[in-house]
Amino acid sequence: MKKLFVLVVLVLVSACGVKPTGVVSAGPAPTLRNPDGSGRGAEATLYFVIDGRVAPVTRSTGSVGVETALSMLLAGPTAGEAADGYVTALPARSGPIVLAPGSPPAITFSFPLKPIGSVGINQLVCTAFAALAAQSSDAVDGTISLAGTDVQLPYQTCQAF
Repeated sequence: MKKLFVLVVLVLVSACGVKPTGVVSAGPAPTLRNPDGSGRGAEATLYFVIDGRVAPVTRSTGSVGVETALSMLLAGPTAGEAADGYVTALPARSGPIVLAPGSPPAITFSFPLKPIGSVGINQLVCTAFAALAAQSSDAVDGTISLAGTDVQLPYQTCQAF
């Protein structure tokens, strides 16, 4: 009887009181650092929309710069990405995209930005950050400047996390 009592006391004392929970999905992890440090990766990370949230999609492309990554984003998701549920909040656009490096980097588009909603702007910003990070072994921190033919937006940060 004494052994049973000791066993019960040990079990009660060892319990931490935290109830177990199932897996809590926090969404995909952001990709803002080049893990191999070589300065250029073999993949481009583009940010599309799935379930109302901006999320990364990785494409094997070889080396691409910020301008190319943004052009790929503006072309929309591939058939496979669309089949997986990815969409875009951006209108299909083409034309020059100019990156002016600096702190913060500035990107100028050859189309108006006012008609693009906040989700679409966030797609542009997150894709630009990912492309900038792929070009450098350092993490990209801070903000980015976007300008269109109609507006210079306030400094932006990626809101995919």
